[in-house]
Amino acid sequence: MVVRVLDDYYLAITAIITVGYQLIFFTIAYTFQIDSVTDFGGGSNVALLAILSFVLGQTWYVRQIIATTFAVLWGVRLGLFCLYRMLKSGKDSRFENIRSKFASLLFFFVLQMIWVWIISLPVIFLNSPRISNDEYGGKDVKFGSATDVIGVIVFTIGILFESIADLQKGFGHGVGIQIISVKSVTGIFLLCLQPTIAGVGTNAAYASISSPAFTIFLLMFLSGMPLNERPAHEKQWKQGNWTDYSKYLERTSALIPFPPNLYEPLPQMIKSTLFLEFPLYRFIPELENGDQSGLTRDGESSGNVAGNDQQ
Repeated sequence: MVVRVLDDYYLAITAIITVGYQLIFFTIAYTFQIDSVTDFGGGSNVALLAILSFVLGQTWYVRQIIATTFAVLWGVRLGLFCLYRMLKSGKDSRFENIRSKFASLLFFFVLQMIWVWIISLPVIFLNSPRISNDEYGGKDVKFGSATDVIGVIVFTIGILFESIADLQKGFGHGVGIQIISVKSVTGIFLLCLQPTIAGVGTNAAYASISSPAFTIFLLMFLSGMPLNERPAHEKQWKQGNWTDYSKYLERTSALIPFPPNLYEPLPQMIKSTLFLEFPLYRFIPELENGDQSGLTRDGESSGNVAGNDQQ
């Protein structure tokens, strides 16, 4: 028998649980000044909402089972991997400047509350009485349509891409912020700089419009690419690896997987537009030193490049 809580869509109860759940992790993170619970709190929260809405709905349709399983699988995988990564490294460079600041850290968790709830909405809606229970005006839509099959394929590709990238990065095949040498780069990291972020975007596309749109916005402009790309570039520069690393950047797409041999000769305009290699992701050493003349991604000054072109 369906369990109705506050509303027919489970919006209120899932929002309340998300706020309380994230505040618990915020309290732990701020009190003990640890980063290990931040991403774990996000991934596990997604899994919790999926299971809760599924159990409360009590209709057990095939589409609900598959969607709920996907949400739990994605959330648990993300949460456990991030927990393992933080326990292994001890800290997250994203939180260096906000870890000890109450308001700044709280703002991060507020964003995480919004993110968790929004990306969970498709599964919450699907499991709710209003959508799937005939007593509340819902119905069972049989699984097996073309869009269902496409959704399963896209989700599978996305989570595999993300999982393989995390494993390769964990074993040192990528150029993460902790990795010093670019000579050992193999696998998916040859195709793009941030395959884990690319995998998340593909994964979320299965759900609905609002869910992946918000996720992509966060990853591209707030917590994902901006907090990963520039710090990684700057660390390579400070460690004296800029010559090799800039060559890797020149031939590797920032976000969209693409063969390096085909990507390298593309004009910067194409890379900055079609391949989403926005200026805010770039680190230019000369600008850091106060020289506004700029550098290309291979480390040459713009003046030298112009001179070479004229020759």
